[in-house]
Amino acid sequence: MGLTKKVLKRPVTTVLVVLCLIVFGLSSIFSSQLELIPEMEMPMLIVSAVYPGASPDDVDQLVISKIEDEIGTLSGVDSVTSMSSENFGMVLVQYDYDQDIDKAYDDLKKKLDGIKSDLPDDVDTPTIIEMDINSTPSITLAVNNDSVDNLYNYVNDDIVPEIEKLTSVASVDVSGGQEAYIKAELIPEKLSQYHVNMNTIVAALKSADFSMPIGSTSVGNKDLSVTSGTSFDTMELLKKIPITLGNGNIIYMEDVANIYNTVEAKDSIGRYDGKDTMTIGVKKNQDSDHITVSRAVQETMETLKAQDPSLEYVVVNDYSDQISNSLNSVFQTMIMAVIIAMFIIWLFFGDIKASLIVGTSIPVSILAALILMKTMGFTLNVITLSSLVLGVGMMVDNSIVVLESCFRFTDKGGGFIETRKAAIDGTAAVLESIIGGTATTCVVFIPLALISGMSGQMFKPLGFTIVFCMIASLISAMTLVPLCYVYYRPKEKENTPASGIMRALQNGYRSLMEKLLKKKAMVMGTAVVLVIFSLFLATKLKTELMPADDQGTIAVTIETQPGLKIEEVDKILQRAEDYVTQDPDLDSYMLSYGSSGLSMNMGGSGATLTAYLKDDRSRKTDQVLKEWKRDMQKWSDCSVSLESQSSLGSGMSMGNAEDLEYVLVSTQYDDLKKVSDEIVSELQKRPEATNIHSSLENSAPLVKINVDPVKAAAEGLSPTAVASQVYMMVSGTTATTLNVDGNDIDVKVEYADDEYDTIDKLQGIVLPTATGGSVALMDIADIGFKDSPQSITKSDKQYQVTITGTLTEGADSTTKDKIQKEVIDKYLSGTISMQESTSTKMMNEEFASLGQAIATAVFLVFIVMAAQFESPKFSIMVMTTIPFALIGSFLFLWLVDCPISMTSLLGFLMLVGTVVNNGILYVDTANQYRATMDFKEAVIEAGATRMRPMFMTTLTTIVAMIPMAAAYGNAGKTMQGLALVDVGGLIVSTAMALLVLPVFYVIMSGKNQDKKEIIDVD
Repeated sequence: MGLTKKVLKRPVTTVLVVLCLIVFGLSSIFSSQLELIPEMEMPMLIVSAVYPGASPDDVDQLVISKIEDEIGTLSGVDSVTSMSSENFGMVLVQYDYDQDIDKAYDDLKKKLDGIKSDLPDDVDTPTIIEMDINSTPSITLAVNNDSVDNLYNYVNDDIVPEIEKLTSVASVDVSGGQEAYIKAELIPEKLSQYHVNMNTIVAALKSADFSMPIGSTSVGNKDLSVTSGTSFDTMELLKKIPITLGNGNIIYMEDVANIYNTVEAKDSIGRYDGKDTMTIGVKKNQDSDHITVSRAVQETMETLKAQDPSLEYVVVNDYSDQISNSLNSVFQTMIMAVIIAMFIIWLFFGDIKASLIVGTSIPVSILAALILMKTMGFTLNVITLSSLVLGVGMMVDNSIVVLESCFRFTDKGGGFIETRKAAIDGTAAVLESIIGGTATTCVVFIPLALISGMSGQMFKPLGFTIVFCMIASLISAMTLVPLCYVYYRPKEKENTPASGIMRALQNGYRSLMEKLLKKKAMVMGTAVVLVIFSLFLATKLKTELMPADDQGTIAVTIETQPGLKIEEVDKILQRAEDYVTQDPDLDSYMLSYGSSGLSMNMGGSGATLTAYLKDDRSRKTDQVLKEWKRDMQKWSDCSVSLESQSSLGSGMSMGNAEDLEYVLVSTQYDDLKKVSDEIVSELQKRPEATNIHSSLENSAPLVKINVDPVKAAAEGLSPTAVASQVYMMVSGTTATTLNVDGNDIDVKVEYADDEYDTIDKLQGIVLPTATGGSVALMDIADIGFKDSPQSITKSDKQYQVTITGTLTEGADSTTKDKIQKEVIDKYLSGTISMQESTSTKMMNEEFASLGQAIATAVFLVFIVMAAQFESPKFSIMVMTTIPFALIGSFLFLWLVDCPISMTSLLGFLMLVGTVVNNGILYVDTANQYRATMDFKEAVIEAGATRMRPMFMTTLTTIVAMIPMAAAYGNAGKTMQGLALVDVGGLIVSTAMALLVLPVFYVIMSGKNQDKKEIIDVD
């Protein structure tokens, strides 16, 4: 109350403070980074190793297993997942969230350095990178230029360097194209004629291109460095490189090899809307935002296009557009919420000045919150802006309560002095209530600030933002509202648009409560039954980690048979292109196949078709996805999986609740493979499941060369040396580079493409021995066919298989459990066990964290109210509004078929702090009325008196959330669950606070009904 008096005495100072808030608040808006979601850190390190020419089994046994053993000795490791494919292996090390990732990086590097000598000689040094889930490309371009000889070299030499010059760019990823190189194609007959081998040719090329420091010499008064070396920069010089024979004679490179320009064999496919293109993905650095990067890249491309009109480029995906569209929809929602809140106030008070008073407090509170957000380093994103939208409804609560109280203390014929006194007395009368309500709203977010994991990182900014809003609104209600009330001097009209309805409701309420207080057992019993029914509804709800917002993007993953020629793969991909282009809602698509894509494909036989739907599409993305999935998953010559891509990033949206996913692990690979095949066969016979696949079902045929170590040693060779030599002869090797016009071009020594393209030709390979002789490969090794897994996945050193499928229409939520009991469980044994999938494990962990936060919030709210009322009894009364709120929350989720997710659980957390406000108002008023009224009259009149402010605050909060509850805008689905929980909970809890809480108040008062509960408000 002292603060209110000081503000009324110093109005100019108060206005100047508000002016400062406006200036600094607007400055915070323009200087804040714009993102889609808050930046999050995943405590994960990725170890990758390249083993040229190795099968998945060799990569696993000779490289990955050794790395896993070393990782097992590290502390703070939560889980280890490895994937081994042809030529390549990767280990994902998931750490605890409280682990220092920099220290973990150093410890892991030391372990890997210690096993370098234990790895095969051909294995490149394993690399470590930190997982970055925020590294979504800011902009993706499809590029073409018909005037250049080689698009790959043009993009990498002329376009990429220009983009990399931008200070806001962190990295540029290129996909597609065939790299140009100079091929030195060996002529076997000439090699035999001159008694030289491939090693001799490679050595000659390397020695012809070198630079070596010699020292320094003095020339006049200067010391000059001296270097020696030779180089070549034309094809003709390359052909004339000398090769010294064993007899001393000299021949030239062109005598034993055909040297010419060519391109790499086609092993990838990249198309945009059916046209061959290359794709460029540009990622921002940490200090920049996506919008800045997108604009800079497009300006650079326009400059390049002006220099070369034949350059064609299309913006395939602009992440900044998603951000702008999503943030704009949230801004629109916020403006709608403010306008509707002011309209509701006008309905009840009938005075535009009253609406302006409350309307003035909203932007001031928002700007104050924005200043604090900027100070905390928060970005403007869907989460933080949505919290401002939520805050709009809650911010007006304090202002409405104060304004309504000021009206009650106003003498209808009073002047300035009486209005000033009414402002002071009215604010003082409800000061304890609004402080308690604000405290309970804010205190629920304390546990949110303490939890770790994904939910803590994502929702901590939301919690802080709402706390900032509530504190700002409390101060505004204590200062700005009384000040505006004194100077605006609004008049509450008796005949307002809502006054007649309110009088009727209040009169009806008094009559109804007279009856309900006589049937206390029935009222409480009905309330308990409704709570139990709501818990039953909760069991019928689906669950998901995070809802996917509708960005109009569908990712189609197509897995073909391993080893299939690229021409055959292309036919399958063209069928997929033909299918999606027939959809009228398709705007464009991008196709990527092969190892050069922007995303890493461990299996090597998978293609990704990313479809972008029209903004004005006639169907929702989920509807298109369902139709495509129904048709494409019928294709028998490939495996097709589809998912709606969310802007939340990889790993956040955990797929469709209809999908089947069972993860089995075992230490015995053969047993696991056999069981998975049997399970797939059995599931394919069940009518409630379709599109059944196993991650081990596609075995890739390969040629296995088993070197006899004894026979190899007799020739002075080791098995590793044999493998390296065979790899070089079959795959070729890069000997040097040729610098042409400032660009480096690889020079590769290879045999003709058909030199070793059959088993017989492989067996006929002749290897040089350590003594200068030669030996046929077939004399020291056995060569045959073997089925090899396309890739090998392990979880914590156990082999892992994932069996997936799709439930058919008509299957309910119990089908998954039924299939598991009838099919999966009977195959589990001592060597084979079932494991939670990564998505399920993550969801359970995050749900548990939020569940603990909710429980802690309930406890803290109880503590705050007990301190406020100085009575645990009254605190328990108010706490009954929390279970009542569950009735509406679960009912609304069930009616909209909205799954329980992290955002809906956050809604329950917020609900704990908001629904008690009506209870606080009621109990506080009832206690005051008992000082001057009969007990029963006080109980009823407290509800009748507080009905209008309850309705006003509840309506403004609900209306502010309605656009979110309706999933309005591109990012609407993200926060829909939260809004539904709060809207449903507030509606029912308000009704229960008016109808059930008085009954419970009477029951809890017991024999003390005649005791006067006097509250000192001075």
